[in-house]
Amino acid sequence: MIGEQQFFESAREFLRERLGEQAAHVDADTELIQSGLLDSLLVLEFFFFLEGVRGAAIAADAATAEELSTLRNAYRIVVAS
Repeated sequence: MIGEQQFFESAREFLRERLGEQAAHVDADTELIQSGLLDSLLVLEFFFFLEGVRGAAIAADAATAEELSTLRNAYRIVVAS
């Protein structure tokens, strides 16, 4: 299982690759959706990134806007059993 800090680093790298400098200020509690950092297409890409990190499918009902709203919340999805 991936540790929290390692997840945050991987997720920030994912965001940097797609958003460039816009992702420079992202931390574990940055609002990703309401701030406009993640648009609908990037939310989908982020969901697939989370499944890749987890190594297994994530139930679609677990991926609510609230659960994807911050890296901290997204980490909870990844480590949920």
